[in-house]
Amino acid sequence: MKTALMNTVKNVSPQNLRQTNSGTDDEQPAQPSQSAARIAGLVMLLTLVAGAASIAWSLATGRIDLNASTWSLKGVLSGESALHLADEIADTPLPTALADAERAASWLITGSLGPRVRRGCKNWLFLTDELSVYPYATQNAARRLETVIRVRDLLKANGTELVVATVPDKSRVQQAQLCNVYRPHSSADRLARWEQALTDAGVHHTSLLEGLTAINEASDKRNGQTSNEQAFLETDTHWTQTGAHGSAQAIASTVDLLNMDLTPRQSYALSLGKRQPRDGDLVRLAGIDWLPLSLRPKPDVVEPIEIHPIQTLNSLTESDVGDGTSDTNDTALDLFGDTNLPSAALIGTSFSRTSSFVPFLEMALQTPVPSFAMDGGDFWGSAQKYLSSNEYRQAPPKVVFWEIPERVLQMPISAHEQSWMDNLPTR
Repeated sequence: MKTALMNTVKNVSPQNLRQTNSGTDDEQPAQPSQSAARIAGLVMLLTLVAGAASIAWSLATGRIDLNASTWSLKGVLSGESALHLADEIADTPLPTALADAERAASWLITGSLGPRVRRGCKNWLFLTDELSVYPYATQNAARRLETVIRVRDLLKANGTELVVATVPDKSRVQQAQLCNVYRPHSSADRLARWEQALTDAGVHHTSLLEGLTAINEASDKRNGQTSNEQAFLETDTHWTQTGAHGSAQAIASTVDLLNMDLTPRQSYALSLGKRQPRDGDLVRLAGIDWLPLSLRPKPDVVEPIEIHPIQTLNSLTESDVGDGTSDTNDTALDLFGDTNLPSAALIGTSFSRTSSFVPFLEMALQTPVPSFAMDGGDFWGSAQKYLSSNEYRQAPPKVVFWEIPERVLQMPISAHEQSWMDNLPTR
């Protein structure tokens, strides 16, 4: 058998092998016509010219930042300069227009909202940050817990209490609206483990999940038709005014348990505005907010709430003590100056800047609450900003509220965040 096999192999010539794989020697792949080749070349040339013109226009108008500091030898060798230039070019008109067209086509043809947004039931949209599984997730959360404890100790050394409020994921609170959106099992007990760790470390905190869930249960019983009756907005990653109001009241209940006397005391009046559509940030993040309204996910409808402070007895102004020119008047203002300083402060993320959360918190506490929250601040941005501010150094409050979204707990720790953690002062 071995001899027969060898004879068979010898009889297979290179010519026969070529014929076996490719048919006949004369058979060649079909070539594009000259006209098609010219059209393809012309399209490529026009694209290159348009791209060059887009970059030139952006350079001339200053839309591309070529700051000399980004072009150091270290930056060039490490690739940071090239990455910076690529990011700048990506924001020029042509790439932006092409990206918008791609996002619109994906949405209209396949229903895709891109890598950052998922569509659940009907009109409900969800941020994929909540659904992501990160490497070293447990270690990242542990490092952030350690940082919360250090911030608590830092504040306490200056006579300030810390109250943490962790905002549950929208995909956790609105699980009934997920439909085909997959939420990883590994995140099921993430919030519970985090809040238990805060308790074990003796960190004052407010659990918001129960109250937000209760809002949805009450809305379901009423067969509520407006998104504002749910805890979260449909096309936005943030809570509704109902959710913000309930969370503010929960935080105020924690303050009551701590027996804090916050000054100055302030009363507030509430008024309702006209119902109006609200464009969600998830629609913008998906890159389809420029489409006609009829082609986008239906916007949320909200009834804006305006909350106004009402002057109280200890809200002293210059008009109450005279024209401010006499020594007596100056003494009066100095006497009441410290009393009128807010005794609370808020740090956090865009949740604190959405759906009238701060006015709701002020109304629930009956005292002004200056906010240092910042959009995109993640876990650390607002805390870093506030703890290094003159406002904190010159007038430490009685309490700092730290609003932290659940979705940032296990995210990778950036180099800037790590540097802040490493250099966090002890006093």
